[in-house]
Amino acid sequence: MHWWLSSNLAIILLLPGILAYLPSIAEAQESCEIEKAQQLFGQQPRPVETVQRLLQACLDAGSTDYRIYMFRGVMARDSGDRERAIEWLRMAHQAAPQALNPALELAFTLEAKHGREAAQVYEEVLKRDPSSRPALLGLARIARGEYRLDDAHMIYEQLLKTDPNDPDASNGLAWIALANRQREQGRAGFEHVLALDPNNDEARIGLSKVDDVYRNVVETSGTLVSTSLGSSWGFGARGLFGITALDTVELGSIHYTQQLQTLTAVGVAVLPSDDVTLGYHRLVPLNYAVSLVYDYRAHTGLPTEHWIDGGFSYYLNDYLQWFGGYRQTLGAFQWDGRLLRTGLSVSLSDSWQVTATVYDSQQAIFQDYRPIVSGVFDVTYYGPRNMLVVAGVGYSPLIDNVDLHIRTILPVTDRVAVQLVVGHNSVNADTRALVGLRFNW
Repeated sequence: MHWWLSSNLAIILLLPGILAYLPSIAEAQESCEIEKAQQLFGQQPRPVETVQRLLQACLDAGSTDYRIYMFRGVMARDSGDRERAIEWLRMAHQAAPQALNPALELAFTLEAKHGREAAQVYEEVLKRDPSSRPALLGLARIARGEYRLDDAHMIYEQLLKTDPNDPDASNGLAWIALANRQREQGRAGFEHVLALDPNNDEARIGLSKVDDVYRNVVETSGTLVSTSLGSSWGFGARGLFGITALDTVELGSIHYTQQLQTLTAVGVAVLPSDDVTLGYHRLVPLNYAVSLVYDYRAHTGLPTEHWIDGGFSYYLNDYLQWFGGYRQTLGAFQWDGRLLRTGLSVSLSDSWQVTATVYDSQQAIFQDYRPIVSGVFDVTYYGPRNMLVVAGVGYSPLIDNVDLHIRTILPVTDRVAVQLVVGHNSVNADTRALVGLRFNW
């Protein structure tokens, strides 16, 4: 009985304080003007500081309205803080898992870096609303980014059955055409959208990219190789033929007038009288690339060589690429050897890239497999209409060789370019110059 009286007496004594505190709670709750914040959020230009202040007041008041987190997430995304945006939008989705808007905003924000999670959110939306256009478009964008082009194509066709003039679906099909290296089909798609909406920014951007797309490339060239032992001319051609959106076959041949022994940053080689290459390349943009190339090198009065080269590259993120490769030389004992390479490429912008490569060569013909280790640094510029400039320097400590080289592709028309290559190795005064024409279609 005593404890009961004591407890109730304490409550009675505290009651006035509790009652006095209730108005302040009510005032704090009233200070959360979420409707006003939503109205200002929809204005253009958006008064960000005012909206942020109103949302903070709601958080201070203890409100758990999902719109607080959603608006904060969208504004963080618009400011470039994508990871912070994802945190807020996840909170919004958790606060209202059945609401469509926070789910769609979360999925859209996840697309760039977290495609699998974004797809799961879009699929949740489609379970509740199978015709959700934003969710379908989101899934199509993810499929395009993963180069599942057939899946994306099916989604866009589904949307166009509902609305034949859907600009986003039409743009999507045009992008797929470009990914499949179908330049004119992509051009027609973007022009169709611009006929419906002359101010469509995505179609304008797409149309500006059309002339950079091609399926096949053929290069013809003449080469001069000059060393302290003499000179040799080379004449040949090389073709790259796209068989799918991702797969390319390489075929090339070159003939040299003199079989010179050369020593460069990547080891010892004797120029063949006739050289034939056959290769396969698979490239998934911003994901990975692999290649396998066979090189048949015939010599007059010397055994035939066979080079087998495998390469790979992997994008660690959107701007950092790791690559490597292995080349094995087969044939007579004098040709026996291998070449290892690895390196990193960093994209500084859409136009500039820097690359560092390390080579390790071992061949029977050079001091009984003594390794030649070389480092090469390149700077690459990507210009309009497939213009390309690569300039670099390399050094091999063992043979004290300095390698200087530059390669450029200068467009003449949308389908024709001039290719120029010059390289010089200080050891053996090895100088090479190539002039050629490049055709793409």
